[in-house]
Amino acid sequence: MKVGSTFTAVLLLTFLFMGCASSGNEKLRNENDASLSQKITKGVTTKAQVQTALGPADNVSFSDGGSEIWRYFHVVSTAKGVNFVPVVNLFAAGVDQEKKELVILFEEQGVVKNYTFSETQGEQRTGVFAK
Repeated sequence: MKVGSTFTAVLLLTFLFMGCASSGNEKLRNENDASLSQKITKGVTTKAQVQTALGPADNVSFSDGGSEIWRYFHVVSTAKGVNFVPVVNLFAAGVDQEKKELVILFEEQGVVKNYTFSETQGEQRTGVFAK
């Protein structure tokens, strides 16, 4: 194997392993409005059923009225290609982000009263020219 092809192989593997990171609830990664509507029904689905489908909530809080609120999130961050260009990355670097958040409000009886799901895409910039 030539030195040039070895360098290319190492560089390619570096891009594959360093290009993407995720955090939050992995079960939420492949969910969307349609798939969640199959799992969660207002007035029917219980806390136990939600936990079986999605695992434990990332955050639990309570409303002023005493209702329990469960929050789930998942974020995927993908490095921009410019991050790997020497010198240029000092001025313009960043990540693209896909965020998903599910918020569930439970009645006092432990049944889903309401829920919202959102998906957003954005970017986070770093470097000298970040705004």
